[in-house]
Amino acid sequence: MFEGGLDLSGAAVRVALPELQRLTNELLRASGLQVDHAAIVTDVFMRATYRGVSHHDIYELPGRLAALAAGKVNPNPNMTIINKYAALENYEGDNGLGELGGMFIMRRAEQLADEHGIGLCAIRNSNHILASTPYVETAAERGYIGYIVTRGAPTMGAPGRKEKVIGTSPMGYAVPTENDCHIMFDACLAYASNGVLAEKAEAGESVPAHWGLDSEGRPTGDPAAIAKGTRQPIGAHKGFGLTILGEIITGILADGQIIDEPQDGTGLVGMPSHTAICIKADGLLGARRFRRRTTELAERMEARASGLQLPGQRSARSRNEMIGAGAIELKEPLLARLNEWSAKLGVQPL
Repeated sequence: MFEGGLDLSGAAVRVALPELQRLTNELLRASGLQVDHAAIVTDVFMRATYRGVSHHDIYELPGRLAALAAGKVNPNPNMTIINKYAALENYEGDNGLGELGGMFIMRRAEQLADEHGIGLCAIRNSNHILASTPYVETAAERGYIGYIVTRGAPTMGAPGRKEKVIGTSPMGYAVPTENDCHIMFDACLAYASNGVLAEKAEAGESVPAHWGLDSEGRPTGDPAAIAKGTRQPIGAHKGFGLTILGEIITGILADGQIIDEPQDGTGLVGMPSHTAICIKADGLLGARRFRRRTTELAERMEARASGLQLPGQRSARSRNEMIGAGAIELKEPLLARLNEWSAKLGVQPL
């Protein structure tokens, strides 16, 4: 759906965060997004970028702009309800930007949790949502346990098989604590995302051979060969089984496509569905005791292993460092592409 990744070689340039946020918002507005939609998508891009990983973040923005310009994605989707049952809802995504669909279902899941203690909201016919972090992070900031999972085209094999049989079920969760850092996890259920493989290939690094197979079905440590071949599920049959669950609670519960099923009307394969689940964390323990217990959980693990890094800590450090500095280092090819789009859309460049 979106254009390929950028060449990340070349020098890095320091960019002020307010300028990056301004440019992102203005490019989205100039691409047809209404004011509130542009603000939501900009926030998602900034939160994803604060992770400091250079993939599934601001580096994907040129691809979004190209898809919007080509009319492949709806800038202002009309997300309409399909079915509702108690704490469960599913919606039609109207081929909107995934960032809009993902944040919409997370907010609806929160509202359902306020009413029922837990809420599940699914959406079909959406698009790529970048990373899981922005959605679950916002839920945790509001005091919820947040979870989101996505399905897409089959890009991963079963253990030891070279055939691509299922998507990688990118997912994430976040849990509020008393600290500045949420317990937060964001990953797909393959050993590596395409973004990580691209980074490793560019750096000339090898990866463990169990991460994937080449196009002939042979285990390989060459990330470029894996990208052309088949990624493998984490933990072999364990990851494969969890990915099937992800496909069920997204594709099926959203009443969307599954595996290689074509979309009605267009025939497109791999249209994403997403599902958000929120738990009203203070419903059983009260907010103060819940946060104290999640903090204690982290402290007990850290006490047993000095220097242990828990999920979410690295992202929190990156975010705090960027916000503290008020700036970010971005690769020249990205800046060049963004400034090209600025010229096309009549927006002040960086």
